[in-house]
Amino acid sequence: SIVVDDLGIYYDATTASRLEALIAGAHHDAALQRSRALQQRWRDARLSKYNHAREIAPPLRGDYALVIDQTFGDASIGYGLADANRFRDMLQAALDEHPGLPVLLKVHPDVIAGRKRGHFEGLSAGAASRVTVLASEAHAPALLERAAAVYVVTSQLGFEALLWQRPVRCFGMPFYAGWGLTRDQLARPDRRNVNGAVSFDALVDAALVQYPRY
Repeated sequence: SIVVDDLGIYYDATTASRLEALIAGAHHDAALQRSRALQQRWRDARLSKYNHAREIAPPLRGDYALVIDQTFGDASIGYGLADANRFRDMLQAALDEHPGLPVLLKVHPDVIAGRKRGHFEGLSAGAASRVTVLASEAHAPALLERAAAVYVVTSQLGFEALLWQRPVRCFGMPFYAGWGLTRDQLARPDRRNVNGAVSFDALVDAALVQYPRY
C-alpha cells in the first residue's frame, strides 16, 4: 500500500494531515464493524509491520513492561514533537511506573542488522539490573501480547500494541496519540481535541482502510 496525503503526512504532528481528518471524521456502523473484524483477523494472523522475524517466546517469564527503541535520527521522532532525550525519559518512566516488573527493551531491526544505531548504547547500573535488552529478531505479536504495558516515543509498534489491546504510553505524538487512546506525555495538538472520544475502531478504519491505497 501507499498513502497520498493532500494536507501533510501521517507522521508529522506539526501540521494537519489527511489521516487526522479521517480519524476525526464520520465512521458509519458498517465501517466500524469492518474495523473490528479487521482487528480480529490481524491478531488471528499474528501480523506486524515486520513480518520477516521468527515467532519466538519473549526472554522473560510472566508480565513485563515493553519499551520500544527506534533508530537514531528517524524523521518520525522530530516530526512527532520529540527528540533523543525522550527515550531516556521513556525508559525511566517504565522503571518507575512498574517497580514490581522487569523491563524488556526492544532494539530496532535496522540496529540489529548494523545499518543504523539506536538510543541506548549503555545503561546505568540501576537500570541494567531490571532491564533485559532484546537485541535479536523477534516477531512483534509474541512480545506485545504478553506485555503489561508498552512504552514508545513514536514507533509504529505503539499502534500494533493497541491492536493487541495493550495499554500504550507515548513520549512523542505519533498519529495514534492525542485521541484519548494512549497515555501521552505531551499535550495533544488542538486539531486532535475533537468533541467526544475517538474510538479505536474509528482509528483503525481511518489508518488501515480509508487512508492507504492498496
